[in-house]
Amino acid sequence: MLSANQALAQPANRETAAEEEEDEAGPEAGAKRPAGPDERSGHILLQGRAGYSQPFGSMAAGQPVSEKVSGGFAFGGNIGLGLSRVTVLEASGSYALLSAAEGCNGCSGRSLDLGLGFVYHLAQGIAFDPWISYGVGYRRAVLTGSEGSAAGPTVSDSVFHGIDVARIALGGDFYPVSSFGIGMFAELDAGTYLSRPGEGTDATVYGFFQFGLRLALDPVPRGTRTPAVSSGTSRRVAGQAAGSRGAAHR
Repeated sequence: MLSANQALAQPANRETAAEEEEDEAGPEAGAKRPAGPDERSGHILLQGRAGYSQPFGSMAAGQPVSEKVSGGFAFGGNIGLGLSRVTVLEASGSYALLSAAEGCNGCSGRSLDLGLGFVYHLAQGIAFDPWISYGVGYRRAVLTGSEGSAAGPTVSDSVFHGIDVARIALGGDFYPVSSFGIGMFAELDAGTYLSRPGEGTDATVYGFFQFGLRLALDPVPRGTRTPAVSSGTSRRVAGQAAGSRGAAHR
């Protein structure tokens, strides 16, 4: 009889010991936190930006761009569609007004670029949102030069069409409110002109480096975290909570 009583008591003792051990570790021991709300998938994300653009490289073989133009003011914008919690498909475009290079009187330039790429966000749901992007694009550049002649100086435009084979950008936005942010960015674009004046010249690599400020807008209301019951809450705590609710009901 003693052996039988001891055998029946052992499961109950083990269960009581397990509950006491779980309570000592705390009600949140082993709890699986629910994932935060997805604040990016399906959202339309808009950004406007302004800054400084510096060209480098060559327009064609033996024609460095630094002989004609230098850097200048640039502005543009992006529109993106959230594909996941961290990934955005983004279309972008910018326009740069390039100033004359030193020693090139009457020179100026303009550059229009359109691109498509992916943006990877390192975090979500916090005030600071760091990101990095990669894409490709199309570029149209116009270089204006002045040439002297017997009739006087004449102004002519040289038009270049090229492909940005790599557009790499990084930055971070600070959101004082959930739908509006302000941040900084830096972007490096590299490519080659496929169409240029003087088809006998060889293609070379060009580049544009841009940096500046941008404003970010997320017009879709972001989700809110909903409370969830922790899966690691001990049975004793759950029972006490249930008892308290029952007593309040009575």
